[in-house]
Amino acid sequence: MRLYRIATAACALPILAVAACSPEPVIKREPGSWTQKVQILRLEGKGATPQVKAQMQAMFDSMAGIAMCLTPEAAAKENLAQTMEQVGTRGKNCKIGKNDETGASIGLSAVCPQDGGGTVKLTVTGTNATGDRDLTMKSEGFDAKGAAEGVMEMRVHSTRSGPCKPGDVTPPPTPAVKS
Repeated sequence: MRLYRIATAACALPILAVAACSPEPVIKREPGSWTQKVQILRLEGKGATPQVKAQMQAMFDSMAGIAMCLTPEAAAKENLAQTMEQVGTRGKNCKIGKNDETGASIGLSAVCPQDGGGTVKLTVTGTNATGDRDLTMKSEGFDAKGAAEGVMEMRVHSTRSGPCKPGDVTPPPTPAVKS
């Protein structure tokens, strides 16, 4: 299995943002200093040994103390579904299935074709508030014949601690999403 396809898509998900167009109110994250804790719930497939899972978890644990500054401009532009499309195959033809980013609950899914004919199915479920987000993210890889190659499932809990502080990391602006 190409574990890196699943891991790349799943590892990128924790940095994704939330917003959407909908008749119901969208809960936007409040700008400020945000930290997140990532817990790998499941890692299966070729090359997904307990040692690999431990190394990945150690990497996520080491990043848990890094605070990110969410600027007002970045908060206003957040859109998880569009970001999923970009992350899944670096902008190549992901198809959004479910897109519910309204209210306190989030439910999203996408299927992204991969080079060589396989696909990656991405799902995100969880809760959202202006100062707290708790998401479960799942990335499932399938070969060109539709056979399962592997899965990575993680929980990402993000919290706001107040205004941005000196020393917070401010990511560069997100590139415009191609239509």
